[in-house]
Amino acid sequence: MNFSENVHFEMECKGMIIKELSQKTGISENTLKSYLKSNPVEPKATNSVKIARALGVSVEYLVTGGTEKTPQIPAETRFVTETFDALSENDKKSVIALLKEMKSHR
Repeated sequence: MNFSENVHFEMECKGMIIKELSQKTGISENTLKSYLKSNPVEPKATNSVKIARALGVSVEYLVTGGTEKTPQIPAETRFVTETFDALSENDKKSVIALLKEMKSHR
């Protein structure tokens, strides 16, 4: 896959829309759309870094489509972390309690 396809895939996995990616990166929606169309414009290196950071992946993964998105953190772990961070404090306590209960029944 190419840069455009990898960005599309990561956005889809995260349920992210162009507007949200624009807000997270500071890159205009029109510029992002130019990177994501079927015949895409190649982004500047600085914008590639901003997009990769916003999506929680490496620039190398976005450019090459390599198998590892980030060397240290699997996609599922990033998803759980990002989702957990967005929860209210009460919901976080409930999730922690549930995980502790699940772990005790192993």
